[in-house]
Amino acid sequence: MQFTGLWQALTGPPAMGPSYPVLPDVDAVGETSVPGIYAAGELAGTPLVRLGLNAGHDLVQAFAPELEAGKGDAEHLDLIIVGSGSSGLAATVAAQDLGLSYVTLEAAAFANTFVTMMKGKHLFAEPENVANRSRVWFEECSREALLENWTKMVRDESLEIHAHEKVTKITGSKGDFSVTTPLATYRCKRVLLCMGKAGNPRTLGVPGERQNAERIHHRLLDADDFHDRDILVVGAGDVACEAVIALAEHNRVTMSAIDRALTFPKKRNADAIRKLETDGKITVNLSCSVKSFGDDIAELNTPEGVVAVRYDTAFEMIGAELPVKFLQETGVRLNDKWQWTKWAALAVAFVSVYCLYALKSFGKGSITAWPFEGLITPESYDRVLGAMFSPAFAPFAWLFDASAQAEIYADRGFQQGYLYSGLYTVLMLVFGFEALIRWRKHASNPRYQTWRYASLISFQVGFFLLVNIVGVQYLSVKYAWRAWGLYQPFPLFFNTYFWWYPGDPKWLVALFVGAGLFGTFVAIPVASRNHGKRFCTWICGCGGLAETLGDRWRHLAPKGGRSRAWEFQSAVILVAAVLVTLIVVGAYETDGSNVWWRSYNYIVDFWLVAVIPIALYPFFGGKVWCRYWCPLASWNGMLASWYGRLQIVSNDKCITCTQCSKYCQVGIDVMAFAKNMEPMDNTNSSCIQCGICIDVCPVDVLSFDLK
Repeated sequence: MQFTGLWQALTGPPAMGPSYPVLPDVDAVGETSVPGIYAAGELAGTPLVRLGLNAGHDLVQAFAPELEAGKGDAEHLDLIIVGSGSSGLAATVAAQDLGLSYVTLEAAAFANTFVTMMKGKHLFAEPENVANRSRVWFEECSREALLENWTKMVRDESLEIHAHEKVTKITGSKGDFSVTTPLATYRCKRVLLCMGKAGNPRTLGVPGERQNAERIHHRLLDADDFHDRDILVVGAGDVACEAVIALAEHNRVTMSAIDRALTFPKKRNADAIRKLETDGKITVNLSCSVKSFGDDIAELNTPEGVVAVRYDTAFEMIGAELPVKFLQETGVRLNDKWQWTKWAALAVAFVSVYCLYALKSFGKGSITAWPFEGLITPESYDRVLGAMFSPAFAPFAWLFDASAQAEIYADRGFQQGYLYSGLYTVLMLVFGFEALIRWRKHASNPRYQTWRYASLISFQVGFFLLVNIVGVQYLSVKYAWRAWGLYQPFPLFFNTYFWWYPGDPKWLVALFVGAGLFGTFVAIPVASRNHGKRFCTWICGCGGLAETLGDRWRHLAPKGGRSRAWEFQSAVILVAAVLVTLIVVGAYETDGSNVWWRSYNYIVDFWLVAVIPIALYPFFGGKVWCRYWCPLASWNGMLASWYGRLQIVSNDKCITCTQCSKYCQVGIDVMAFAKNMEPMDNTNSSCIQCGICIDVCPVDVLSFDLK
């Protein structure tokens, strides 16, 4: 990236794009920031029909018991459902089956998303490995077959669905909401929002647009309705491209888009557009905007100047938006907004994590222990530390004789390290098992995630025992901690090369220094060939906590061009790590008690490795350290980009559901690679090969491959 491009990426707007839609904040059960108001389907980031059906059904099943407890209130309906797409219809059926009093309100036609699809549109029943838990019929079919079956169900079961009754306002609180439409005001106990984007298309807002509204459409229902016409299609996404392709056979079609290239549509659509243009069947104007709509002429701003294009019909296909203003007026918080409560939670997280690491550093004569060394006496600290250490060490104390136990119980540093690594290991065990269960449910082939989590947890447990038990047995407390360097190679773990003194056994120096050199310059380079950056997700302890405890927040990873541009920082820290090591080993003869190491240790090891990233887990996902600052990840990624073979490839089935991009823990726009069938590796991304994007894809688009 050129410097100007990098600067714009670092300082410009996030540029989120279609892979990262802005949605309401919802919790694990679908409740929004307003208690009693829930979201399902496209509004909650679940655009697929089958998943939408399950989401609507499951939500009503989840909160129905609460409504049963307060049954008998004649003034309130149990539930208002807003929207009648897949999630809204499934919720309606579930409410009726459970005997709840409800009304479903639809701003447009029933199942409007499908009504506005192109005639003959084929619907895939994905994901195939997920059962339809609702009673609503759905299988792979045409748009017409789906509408016929769903309409029949509404009629036969007398479902209470009010079409063309738009909700304009929701007020009140849980148990007593007022839902207002132009026709009535309903009072209810719960509200379920199942709105999509079909009824809210974007418009250009240019002169003549309103005056010529009858000639400007936002959906193409049937291409056979248009013959021998001059047609202008504005937009360059999949919907626009499919309209152009359908209309090109019998009309004179001009395509206009502000995009500089066909980057948003799937590869097959982009290829079809380019072929039609090459064959002279359509005119394509990119880097172009509509200036105005006249009675017969639309003016386009092109790089060459204003161009007049004749049109009988125009299609504005520039996407649609969720009803953001309505959601904000209702009080529903969006996932790109921070309220004071979130800032307060962030402050609490930072203080809590800081205190943990500062207390862990007590007595080491470092600024990292501030302010506790001035507030707590060593005697008080050791008394509390010992009270925590004794029961925690009890399962292993019997392995050591009396003199060894005396040495262990007298060593504050060992006790601090043991308690910290023990807590770390327990967290990885508990949350690693939870994450494994979560992703096994998504994966069509769960073996990869099973082995990945088994590897992560085994390395952590194994080295906890190796360092704290075996190492102490055979190397003594003085040297046992060095075994962590076998697990986390330089430049992640420095101490392999530091604090060696003339009295240290030469075989021990050779063992650990040799193992450190082997890990950094042999093991990692060799593994990079066929495994890319899998070290981060299969072995590394720093990445291990992020993949276990931090996994539940992986969807919060910073996304967009600006966040990706900041990844250069890890290369800067890699250079700093090498320089500090050369200076300490050379000028200070491995003695780390100098300003160079103390500065690096305070900035990187204390703040960037520990305090900041762990405090940010619930706010920006688990991979902040690994993605932005880890010098080992930078070294590994550099090697993999030079000669690595591992890549993630795509077939042509991408349905642009956004799930792969949503759950990428390092913020890659995976969907952009998938829909363009472009291989993704470490030459064009910071991929750590965790495989979650492969598992969440509902149509099995993605897979690992060795190039």
